[in-house]
Amino acid sequence: MSNENNGTFDKIKGAVNETVGKVTGDKEQEGKGKGQQARGEVEEKINDARKSFDDAKDDVNGRLDGFTNNDDEK
Repeated sequence: MSNENNGTFDKIKGAVNETVGKVTGDKEQEGKGKGQQARGEVEEKINDARKSFDDAKDDVNGRLDGFTNNDDEK
């Protein structure tokens, strides 16, 4: 499973565990569910940051390639 899917999976799994904990009165399971959801949120934010970084890197590399190619033509 990709990192991108892990965040979503952790959020869903955490929501289920939190709900089961609430219904059964199991505060420990409810807390674990909240923790899983938080971990999923963090994983999603990290993946978003990675995507943004990769996009910016690709943009810079494209601009550098264009710059160096223009110098070769002169």
